[in-house]
Amino acid sequence: MGKNYVKEQTILYLFKGFITLLFATGMYFLWTVRFNPSAPTPFYRWGNYFLFALFILIYGAFVKVYGGFLVGTATVIDLIFSQVIAIAFLQGVSYIIFSLLSYKLVSIWPFLLMFLMYSLFAAGWVVVIDAIYFKLHAPKKTIVVFNNVDAYLSLKGIRSMDKRFRVVRTVNSEKTSLEELFSYLKKLDAVFLCGVPADYRNEVVKFCIANSKVAYIKPKISDTIIRGGKTIQLMDVPVYRCKRTNSSLIYKVTKRAMDVVLSAIAIVIASPVMALTAIAIKLDDHGPVFYKQERLTLNGKKFKIIKFRSMRCDAEKDGVARLAEDHDDRITRVGAFIRKCRIDELPQIFNIFLGQMSMVGPRPERPEIAKEYEDEMPEFALRLQVKAGLTGYAQVYGKYNTTPYDKVQMDLIYVARQSIMEDIRLMLMTFKILFVPSSTEGVGANQRTAQRSAGDKEKE
Repeated sequence: MGKNYVKEQTILYLFKGFITLLFATGMYFLWTVRFNPSAPTPFYRWGNYFLFALFILIYGAFVKVYGGFLVGTATVIDLIFSQVIAIAFLQGVSYIIFSLLSYKLVSIWPFLLMFLMYSLFAAGWVVVIDAIYFKLHAPKKTIVVFNNVDAYLSLKGIRSMDKRFRVVRTVNSEKTSLEELFSYLKKLDAVFLCGVPADYRNEVVKFCIANSKVAYIKPKISDTIIRGGKTIQLMDVPVYRCKRTNSSLIYKVTKRAMDVVLSAIAIVIASPVMALTAIAIKLDDHGPVFYKQERLTLNGKKFKIIKFRSMRCDAEKDGVARLAEDHDDRITRVGAFIRKCRIDELPQIFNIFLGQMSMVGPRPERPEIAKEYEDEMPEFALRLQVKAGLTGYAQVYGKYNTTPYDKVQMDLIYVARQSIMEDIRLMLMTFKILFVPSSTEGVGANQRTAQRSAGDKEKE
């Protein structure tokens, strides 16, 4: 099995290298044949080689950020989206480079043509390689272990991954001994663990490692916090040191400078869109254009968030704070469109410029809703160890209706991993979710604040 894995990874790396070189070669010939001969200062051998290497780095970096080569893990649609976005960045950055080297804005048509050709080719090879992968890899025979029905329902998503997993048995950890579980697992490939006691879970994980099985574990908040701790050695005792985050001064200054520059640029670029949106909202129902609301940021500090109004003026006339639901009749006609396109969030760049928010960080919550969450889940307050942001882990990897319990875990992952490179990666990933409609799904009609399930309420 080990040799097959190495062989498979080698083939996959060679395939990735071939695709990357193919796309870079196309850009190299576009430069050397079309643009370099007419450039004021033409490049020769080493200059052209440098550009070729640059094309490899540009495509390689963006395709890695967007997961364009995660064959067998991501869906075909997700892979195609990732490839198209990476190709768009390759063409866009190349256009800027070629224009700078030519001392003028060059024709954009060759880049649009190559974008179309590359995108069609990428879609084709994604479909083919995905079919080949799953032809060679049968779905893993899987057992799901949970401690109550709600915990089991929280893993309902794996049943939609029928190409990767075939759930052959479902058991309750409270009614199934370890010996009985191990007897099942010996005949299977993988196990999903959700909400099971720590001692039970630990034994299952050790068994899986010893017997070459795969264990998938839905973590608790405490697991996420521990994972973000620093490993240190106290004499001869290895320990995890977990404490409240305390970013370095260099990181704070750099992050703030990046927020100011990017928000200022965004204000200039987005001003025409914001102007048209303001006019549309005003013409729709003659109400106010902006919607200001009290939110929480770093250490629970309150501020007024600015958004384009997407709901009726009397949306909360009863004084009760509630999240938007699917097909919510409080949303206006213009509001439905700007919410779908995320345009309603644009005015928050002013909050970022003023220092009330950051480009990347946990989304700011309303005080009254935050209190509800904290009454059931005190860990919710741990999100605000850092400044609230426009985008973050929960926005990139979750949905609008993802439960607070899961959003907290994603936000705490960011708190543990925060760095300038991570901020840049998450900002780039945000471009991708603009094209994923499911990320804006509302909560259910009977779900006022998207509370976590009972299966997640167990003691941490």
